Amino acid sequence: MAYETDSLNRRTLGPAIASAVVGIAVGAVAVAGVSMISGQDTVPTGNAVTADNALLGGPEYGSREAD
Repeated sequence: MAYETDSLNRRTLGPAIASAVVGIAVGAVAVAGVSMISGQDTVPTGNAVTADNALLGGPEYGSREAD
């Protein structure tokens, strides 16, 4: 613990680092919790288009041939 006679930088460094560490930990727990609650850990397999057809020239964008 810093004393009142210590510089302002020394008195604020400890709480700032502690706050950053706690913030990172809470954020990581929040992200893990949301991912567990959502239950979506796989890629949907419904109407997926193959990689060759998903690029320009596929069904979404029309033909690449010049008219």
